[in-house]
Amino acid sequence: MPRAVCPRCERPASTCLCGLLPAPLPHRTELLILQHPAEAGHAKNTVALLTLGLQRARCLRGETFDASLAAPGTALLYPGDGPPAEPAAVQRLLLLDGSWRQSRRLLAANPWLAALPRLPLPAQPTRYALRVAHRPGQLSTLEAGLHALALLEGGPEPFAPLWTAFDAFVQAGLSRRAIGLA
Repeated sequence: MPRAVCPRCERPASTCLCGLLPAPLPHRTELLILQHPAEAGHAKNTVALLTLGLQRARCLRGETFDASLAAPGTALLYPGDGPPAEPAAVQRLLLLDGSWRQSRRLLAANPWLAALPRLPLPAQPTRYALRVAHRPGQLSTLEAGLHALALLEGGPEPFAPLWTAFDAFVQAGLSRRAIGLA
Protein backbone atom coordinates (compact mmCIF):
# COMPACT_ATOMS: atom_id res chain seq x y z
CA MET A 1 0.00 0.00 0.00
CA PRO A 2 1.45 3.40 -0.94
CA ARG A 3 2.05 5.76 1.94
CA ALA A 4 -0.22 8.75 2.38
CA VAL A 5 1.07 11.96 0.82
CA CYS A 6 -0.01 15.49 1.75
CA PRO A 7 -1.71 17.07 -1.28
CA ARG A 8 -0.37 20.54 -0.39
CA CYS A 9 3.33 20.03 0.35
CA GLU A 10 3.59 16.69 -1.51
CA ARG A 11 5.51 15.05 1.32
CA PRO A 12 4.70 11.83 3.17
CA ALA A 13 2.04 12.49 5.81
CA SER A 14 4.55 11.59 8.54
CA THR A 15 6.84 14.47 7.47
CA CYS A 16 4.20 16.98 6.26
CA LEU A 17 5.47 20.57 6.39
CA CYS A 18 2.10 22.32 6.45
CA GLY A 19 1.89 22.61 10.24
CA LEU A 20 5.22 24.46 10.29
CA LEU A 21 4.31 27.06 7.70
CA PRO A 22 3.05 30.58 8.27
CA ALA A 23 0.43 32.05 5.95
CA PRO A 24 2.27 32.92 2.70
CA LEU A 25 4.35 36.02 3.37
CA PRO A 26 4.08 39.05 1.05
CA HIS A 27 7.14 40.35 -0.79
CA ARG A 28 7.88 42.51 -3.84
CA THR A 29 10.48 40.42 -5.70
CA GLU A 30 9.35 37.32 -7.57
CA LEU A 31 11.42 34.23 -6.73
CA LEU A 32 11.55 31.66 -9.50
CA ILE A 33 13.31 28.42 -8.59
CA LEU A 34 14.65 26.32 -11.46
CA GLN A 35 14.86 22.85 -9.94
CA HIS A 36 16.86 19.97 -11.38
CA PRO A 37 14.49 16.97 -11.69
CA ALA A 38 16.76 14.75 -9.58
CA GLU A 39 16.31 17.13 -6.64
CA ALA A 40 12.51 16.89 -6.61
CA GLY A 41 11.15 14.71 -3.85
CA HIS A 42 14.26 14.72 -1.66
CA ALA A 43 13.28 14.66 2.00
CA LYS A 44 15.83 17.37 2.82
CA ASN A 45 14.84 19.74 0.02
CA THR A 46 13.77 23.21 1.20
CA VAL A 47 11.97 24.44 -1.94
CA ALA A 48 8.50 23.42 -0.69
CA LEU A 49 8.98 25.57 2.42
CA LEU A 50 9.97 28.49 0.21
CA THR A 51 7.18 28.18 -2.35
CA LEU A 52 4.45 27.51 0.22
CA GLY A 53 5.71 30.16 2.66
CA LEU A 54 6.04 33.07 0.21
CA GLN A 55 3.36 34.67 -1.94
CA ARG A 56 5.56 35.24 -5.00
CA ALA A 57 7.75 32.14 -5.14
CA ARG A 58 7.28 29.27 -7.54
CA CYS A 59 9.27 26.30 -8.76
CA LEU A 60 9.79 25.01 -12.30
CA ARG A 61 11.26 21.51 -12.65
CA GLY A 62 13.34 20.49 -15.62
CA GLU A 63 16.75 20.62 -17.21
CA THR A 64 16.10 23.20 -19.91
CA PHE A 65 14.01 26.32 -19.54
CA ASP A 66 12.74 28.96 -21.92
CA ALA A 67 14.95 32.02 -22.29
CA SER A 68 11.85 34.22 -21.97
CA LEU A 69 12.29 33.77 -18.20
CA ALA A 70 15.13 36.30 -18.53
CA ALA A 71 12.75 39.25 -18.86
CA PRO A 72 14.05 42.74 -18.02
CA GLY A 73 14.54 43.08 -14.27
CA THR A 74 15.61 39.44 -13.87
CA ALA A 75 18.79 38.50 -11.98
CA LEU A 76 20.43 35.19 -11.12
CA LEU A 77 21.33 34.22 -7.57
CA TYR A 78 24.39 32.07 -8.17
CA PRO A 79 28.08 32.53 -7.37
CA GLY A 80 30.53 33.24 -10.14
CA ASP A 81 31.36 35.71 -12.82
CA GLY A 82 28.75 37.83 -14.43
CA PRO A 83 27.62 41.40 -14.39
CA PRO A 84 26.49 42.45 -10.91
CA ALA A 85 22.79 43.11 -10.49
CA GLU A 86 21.62 46.49 -9.30
CA PRO A 87 19.45 45.49 -6.32
CA ALA A 88 16.89 48.26 -6.88
CA ALA A 89 16.30 47.00 -10.44
CA VAL A 90 15.68 43.34 -9.55
CA GLN A 91 12.04 42.37 -10.04
CA ARG A 92 12.54 38.62 -10.53
CA LEU A 93 15.27 36.50 -8.99
CA LEU A 94 16.16 33.09 -10.43
CA LEU A 95 17.53 30.45 -8.06
CA LEU A 96 18.95 27.10 -9.15
CA ASP A 97 17.96 24.16 -6.95
CA GLY A 98 20.01 20.99 -6.95
CA SER A 99 23.41 19.73 -5.93
CA TRP A 100 26.33 21.86 -7.06
CA ARG A 101 26.92 19.41 -9.92
CA GLN A 102 23.24 19.59 -10.93
CA SER A 103 23.21 23.38 -10.79
CA ARG A 104 26.29 23.53 -13.04
CA ARG A 105 24.42 21.25 -15.47
CA LEU A 106 21.45 23.62 -15.40
CA LEU A 107 23.79 26.52 -16.23
CA ALA A 108 25.35 24.59 -19.12
CA ALA A 109 21.95 23.51 -20.51
CA ASN A 110 20.61 27.07 -20.34
CA PRO A 111 23.35 29.35 -21.71
CA TRP A 112 21.07 32.39 -21.46
CA LEU A 113 21.48 32.20 -17.65
CA ALA A 114 25.14 33.22 -17.96
CA ALA A 115 24.14 36.57 -19.49
CA LEU A 116 21.95 37.53 -16.53
CA PRO A 117 23.20 39.97 -13.92
CA ARG A 118 24.08 38.14 -10.72
CA LEU A 119 23.04 39.11 -7.25
CA PRO A 120 25.98 38.57 -4.90
CA LEU A 121 25.19 37.61 -1.32
CA PRO A 122 27.50 38.44 1.57
CA ALA A 123 28.98 35.27 3.08
CA GLN A 124 26.54 33.78 5.57
CA PRO A 125 26.92 30.74 7.80
CA THR A 126 24.40 28.00 7.06
CA ARG A 127 21.71 27.03 9.56
CA TYR A 128 20.98 23.89 7.56
CA ALA A 129 22.41 21.05 9.64
CA LEU A 130 20.79 18.31 7.53
CA ARG A 131 23.35 18.60 4.73
CA VAL A 132 27.06 19.29 4.85
CA ALA A 133 28.32 22.49 3.23
CA HIS A 134 31.62 21.76 1.50
CA ARG A 135 32.64 25.43 1.40
CA PRO A 136 31.80 28.50 3.46
CA GLY A 137 28.80 30.34 2.10
CA GLN A 138 27.06 27.27 0.66
CA LEU A 139 23.42 27.62 1.65
CA SER A 140 20.19 25.73 1.13
CA THR A 141 17.85 27.16 -1.48
CA LEU A 142 15.58 28.50 1.25
CA GLU A 143 18.46 30.21 3.07
CA ALA A 144 19.78 31.76 -0.14
CA GLY A 145 16.31 32.93 -1.16
CA LEU A 146 15.51 34.50 2.21
CA HIS A 147 18.91 36.20 2.49
CA ALA A 148 18.43 37.59 -1.03
CA LEU A 149 14.94 38.87 -0.21
CA ALA A 150 16.28 40.51 2.95
CA LEU A 151 18.95 42.23 0.85
CA LEU A 152 16.48 43.34 -1.83
CA GLU A 153 13.58 44.29 0.42
CA GLY A 154 15.12 46.07 3.39
CA GLY A 155 15.86 43.45 6.00
CA PRO A 156 15.04 40.01 7.39
CA GLU A 157 12.18 40.93 9.76
CA PRO A 158 9.27 40.25 7.35
CA PHE A 159 10.62 36.75 6.75
CA ALA A 160 11.12 35.75 10.41
CA PRO A 161 8.09 33.39 10.42
CA LEU A 162 9.58 31.42 7.54
CA TRP A 163 12.97 31.24 9.30
CA THR A 164 11.12 29.81 12.31
CA ALA A 165 9.49 27.18 10.08
CA PHE A 166 12.88 26.36 8.53
CA ASP A 167 14.51 25.92 11.95
CA ALA A 168 11.65 23.58 12.98
CA PHE A 169 12.09 21.63 9.71
CA VAL A 170 15.81 21.19 10.44
CA GLN A 171 15.16 20.15 14.05
CA ALA A 172 12.54 17.61 12.94
CA GLY A 173 15.01 16.15 10.44
CA LEU A 174 17.74 15.93 13.08
CA SER A 175 15.30 14.22 15.47
CA ARG A 176 14.32 11.65 12.81
CA ARG A 177 17.99 11.04 12.09
CA ALA A 178 18.75 10.53 15.81
CA ILE A 179 16.18 7.75 16.10
CA GLY A 180 17.14 6.16 12.78
CA LEU A 181 14.20 7.32 10.65
CA ALA A 182 16.16 9.52 8.26
